[in-house]
Amino acid sequence: MWRNRPVLEELRALHLATQPDAWILHNIIPVISLGVYRLARQLNAPLIQWLHNYRPLSPSGALRAHNKTLRPEDRWLALKEILAGTWRGRLPTAWLAAGYAALKWRNDFSSVRAWIAVSEEMKTVFAQGGFPPARLLTLRHSWDVHDRPPAAHDEGYFLFLGRMIEDKGVRFLVRLWQDPLLRSIPLVMAGQGPLVDLLRNESPPHIRWVGYVEGKAKKEFLSKCRAIVFPALWAEPLSTVAYEAYEMGKPMISSDVGGMKELVRDGETGRLLPVADSSKWRETILHFAHDAAYARRLGLNGRQWLEENVSPVKWNQQFDAILEQVLS
Repeated sequence: MWRNRPVLEELRALHLATQPDAWILHNIIPVISLGVYRLARQLNAPLIQWLHNYRPLSPSGALRAHNKTLRPEDRWLALKEILAGTWRGRLPTAWLAAGYAALKWRNDFSSVRAWIAVSEEMKTVFAQGGFPPARLLTLRHSWDVHDRPPAAHDEGYFLFLGRMIEDKGVRFLVRLWQDPLLRSIPLVMAGQGPLVDLLRNESPPHIRWVGYVEGKAKKEFLSKCRAIVFPALWAEPLSTVAYEAYEMGKPMISSDVGGMKELVRDGETGRLLPVADSSKWRETILHFAHDAAYARRLGLNGRQWLEENVSPVKWNQQFDAILEQVLS
């Protein structure tokens, strides 16, 4: 985790042989190791660091401890995560937090010329956590959209697509569907995770558990649903499940947190709702359930938003601008 000598030596040799203009880093723990920042300084290699979660601000990357969201400017943030053992237990969390603290103390992060956040919300969080605003940039994920919009298929069920963990709000979703007012509305739960067995045993019969799905089966579930539900409890930086929904002309019903606030246009491409607010969620589900035309209209608006905002062509233009800034 701290210094993987064989990998770093291989990286040094590769750099000297190819003389790259910059390095692009994504997830470096544990294989590449934290020593990559010191090596980049030694070789004067500009780094572009993708921020796919809240590391290195948060050791676990989730910015949460004991199911509570932490403030990025909290001076005791690392200690709270260590005590909660947010990354594989207390000792590994402490070791990782100490590693990040050492990098800051040695100024090894100075080799990073651009920290790429995948949403403006994420960029703001890192700025609040003390990262240099001039080096914080935003670039959302791109998406290849099919040439023709999908045909209208709607079997009336709502779809959750993701990992079955507490932070995704799956427990809240199952309890919401236990409401007698929703007993005639089907919900499909697609995904795997530690909560599957527990929640499946207490779920009502109109919740269908289908496990992990991908490829053709995944598109089939997406194409026939009424809407995709995303009841996240934490500020997820950006979830491409919204892209998947919009591509199939389906609306999103999402918690009003994280990067989803930038992907879901409330009342236009879906709905943004307060976190774990049973009343608001129940009211919205009933609205969508009883008005298929409304859901279809919002879904097609989402398809239009996807085509106009996150095409690979636009992504390449934005990344070229970032690269030019880094190399200058």
